[in-house]
Amino acid sequence: MPTRASAVVQSLFHFSRTLSSKPTTARISSRQPIRKFSIMDNVVNFYSGQPPLNRVSFQRSDASKLNGYLPRAKFMLFLKGNPLVEAGKIGTPLFLDYAQVEQYLAGGYQSVPESVTDARAKKAYESIRLPNTLPTLLFLGIDERLAPKGEDLHAPTGVPYFALDASAIGLDLASVNGEWGDARASGAMMPAWEAGLFAFARPLIDWNFRHKFCQACGAQTYSLWGGWKRNCITSVEPVEGKTCFSTTGLHNFAYPRTDPVIIMGILDSTGDKMLLGRQKAWPKGMYSCLAGFIEPGESFEEAVRREVLEEAGIEVGPVRYGSSQPWPYPANLMVGFYGRAQEGQQIRLDLDNELEDAQFFPREVVAAICNSASGSKFTKDDYKQLDNVTKGKVDESAPADDYAHFTRVPPETAIAGVLMRQWALGQHAMHLVSKI
Repeated sequence: MPTRASAVVQSLFHFSRTLSSKPTTARISSRQPIRKFSIMDNVVNFYSGQPPLNRVSFQRSDASKLNGYLPRAKFMLFLKGNPLVEAGKIGTPLFLDYAQVEQYLAGGYQSVPESVTDARAKKAYESIRLPNTLPTLLFLGIDERLAPKGEDLHAPTGVPYFALDASAIGLDLASVNGEWGDARASGAMMPAWEAGLFAFARPLIDWNFRHKFCQACGAQTYSLWGGWKRNCITSVEPVEGKTCFSTTGLHNFAYPRTDPVIIMGILDSTGDKMLLGRQKAWPKGMYSCLAGFIEPGESFEEAVRREVLEEAGIEVGPVRYGSSQPWPYPANLMVGFYGRAQEGQQIRLDLDNELEDAQFFPREVVAAICNSASGSKFTKDDYKQLDNVTKGKVDESAPADDYAHFTRVPPETAIAGVLMRQWALGQHAMHLVSKI
């Protein structure tokens, strides 16, 4: 009799034999219908920002380059993580020009002082902003959608984009005809390209805001590399008799972080039902794919199996990658998978008590809600509820095979909605899961 491990190996072998067609590119967004996919499709989820900015990362340490971009740049502003949008249009970002923000920039970025001659010491001054009370100014990159092809990579001619933390600048909203949108609601309603820019900028603004003190010694930090790095202030303002170990070597807390989260559409042993769950704080009637953070020392596939077992008491066999999505709430990378549950199991929610309910829902039930006009309709308050995380209660679980309480699924702007639709809406996605 084959073991569980050998079954997984066999599945992966069959999967590898299908990898022969030429890769293509496809987009899943709230503005396009699901289409037929080939096994080698590159699914571009919402918030991915296609085509992306040219981040010109090799110029972040060059203050003169970054300052040269400022006069022709566009600026995306944030207040406590919420984007500046046009008044009355929460899904339309309001980009300001240089003249509207110049007074808050304090000249932009500072270059290495002439008095600093040591090569190692110079690195602490690369595109810095001091004093560290200045608002965070983050260089995002260059929009080259309309730029000529084959231009000099060191002198791009597209539109530069920056993000600015407005928490301390006292922006007059009336003067720009804007308002602060709710991050969740505004982000989900933006056009695809602008949403990608928002998902890029928001985590970096948030990271700069949350890391104002050195994790090594507790001193203040300052911004350098155009907002892409934070150093201990002792790097440029030494304290006699004290040396912070962060000033030597390479340390991960000096750079922005992205936390990987696995999210999975788990099928029953027949492949005709998908395991979905809900937290009690979520909008009424909403169910979604199970998800969880990666823990140290485990692979994505191991995390899928662990999370499903902990949340629903279900053992999972083969696991297959689906697609990924940047998720700026606050700074995650959602990594989507499909998996197949072992036969003859019962759901149990009493292990970590994270879910209010979990059930295997038939394909036709999920498909009907995905196709419903109200199945993925969410209000601003609904989006706020999605940020709440509470423990479920086992005695509140819905009866098995009672589907009337299931009325909403995540929209296609969330990877959970994509995983569910790929499986539920017809035969076009069956090859993604048929050999699991």
